[in-house]
Amino acid sequence: MKTKNIDIGEYRGAKKPTQILSNNFLSVRRGFSLGILLLLLAAFTQKGMSFSVLYTFTGQDDGGNSAGLTLSSNGYFYGTTVNGGTNDWGAIYRMSSTGTITPLYSFINTPSHDGANPYAGLFLGTNGNFFGTAQIGGTNNSGTIFQVTPNGGLSSLYSFARIRSNKALLPTNSDGETPSYALVEGTNGNLYGTTEEAGTNAYGTFFEMTYKGSVTVLYSFTNNLNGANPRGPMLQSGGNFYGTTAAGGSSQFGTIFQISSTGQLTSLYSFTNGIDGAAPESGLIQGADGNFYGAASAGGLNGTGTIFQFTPAGKFTLCYSFSALSPSAPFYNPDGATPKVLLQGNDGNFYGAAYAGGANGTGAIFQLTPGKVFTTLHSFLALDETTDPYTNADGANPMTLLQGVDGNFYGTAYNGGMEGMGTFFTIGLAPVITTQPASQTVAMHSNSSFTVAATGALGVQWQFSNGNSLTATNYTFALTNVQPANAGYYQVVLTNLNGAVTSSVVSLSLSNMPVSISATPSNLQLSGGQFTLLLTNLTGQGQVIVEASADLQHWTPIFTNAPAFGSIQVIDPAAGAYPSRFYRTVIGP
Repeated sequence: MKTKNIDIGEYRGAKKPTQILSNNFLSVRRGFSLGILLLLLAAFTQKGMSFSVLYTFTGQDDGGNSAGLTLSSNGYFYGTTVNGGTNDWGAIYRMSSTGTITPLYSFINTPSHDGANPYAGLFLGTNGNFFGTAQIGGTNNSGTIFQVTPNGGLSSLYSFARIRSNKALLPTNSDGETPSYALVEGTNGNLYGTTEEAGTNAYGTFFEMTYKGSVTVLYSFTNNLNGANPRGPMLQSGGNFYGTTAAGGSSQFGTIFQISSTGQLTSLYSFTNGIDGAAPESGLIQGADGNFYGAASAGGLNGTGTIFQFTPAGKFTLCYSFSALSPSAPFYNPDGATPKVLLQGNDGNFYGAAYAGGANGTGAIFQLTPGKVFTTLHSFLALDETTDPYTNADGANPMTLLQGVDGNFYGTAYNGGMEGMGTFFTIGLAPVITTQPASQTVAMHSNSSFTVAATGALGVQWQFSNGNSLTATNYTFALTNVQPANAGYYQVVLTNLNGAVTSSVVSLSLSNMPVSISATPSNLQLSGGQFTLLLTNLTGQGQVIVEASADLQHWTPIFTNAPAFGSIQVIDPAAGAYPSRFYRTVIGP
């Protein structure tokens, strides 16, 4: 294999900010064999979830060092590798959720000018094909944009120029070079993307491309307030695009910006390398609450990165600051460092991958709730430095994370694995309820049903009246010819190998059933001056009110209860004060 792996921690173009934590974390501990590593795999996995390596890259035709991953509408994952492939210039592959890989394309770089070292994920276009970028190669060795079919037929669409002035080493061609992040589609149907370097000011560009490959540069970054070295991928929201830069801004530690489809840029925030963070690399996502969220790869309280919220109105809020690295074990901490990716799961929580840190310095997968409760889900294992390249059981330095259609999370580790070329892994969580069942009110003898929607469930069990299991084991529980005995409370328990989740409690009420007073002697008793009676046939309709009268004309409420099911015992302590006492039940509003 040729030794020309790309160092993904390198800053290109703008001057690398001081005090920025290096991305090149490959620290190791001696004395761990791969067999022991396999045994320890579960030790760093959070209870209630499972971590599994589905595939280990070999660096051959399957590629090596996967950095881009995309979920297609057919349920397959399409990915790119920076290295490996038949020609060792990178590859494109298709992966199933069970870990079956299909190599689709190996980059040649010359003489076809298709590019080399694709770092970005692929974008699925409306024509059914994928679009992507290669960091280098092409006609001018400055990177390319390509189109690839789902079966691996690749065509080059555009090669970036390469012009360097005699007075400086910085590239200053107008269209940019080193495209490193996925393309996005605008509301006009064209594709948009960024280059990390070059442009008329040497600090990266924002460009527009038609599906046929016609490229127009809309903006060149200047390393001033607008930032330098744009990261990504871009976020399209409300007709504008939002993104981050790793450098530039008022403090030279990166920015958040908004840019229109015509290239009008507005600088929204400049990072300070304080508690807010520095050098954001993950791009932005838009949460379910409408706010933007992202991760800074450095800075924060401990210099190891942050997770932040940024509102459309421009308010910046720190959500989490990663912990300090251990002085006794460099690059080690409990929660990870240098976050690379952030997404929001269908359960409303945020999930992400930290490229470094963790219990062994090789990265971690984490969860952050909207209430800012942080949980390390998995710490990758230590690398064995006696091998070349370094190897371990589960991979190292995670670069991607996506949620599959089954509710599980899938991702790639850039390094490590049994071949040292990275892994494709999955993290399974307990089932997640996406739609809770709803309470029902029906007439007796009619039909009713409860429905729950969830992801990741292998078992479904409906329960009635405080945990009594029913025969219903489907997402929809149907009742026909409803009777008073069916009125009550229901819930459903969903399970898989990683745990269980219980739905909210809902009720089935009958709208046309009168309350009854049990007439059996044991349920109607006068003792010690108080009268005890039992209400039955309660079907959850309105407040239950008991009224008493001495003359059958004037009625006084003596008992009120919330809507209830089954039966309620009522005691009238004033019964002994009357020569005779009558009772009736009323269903209130």
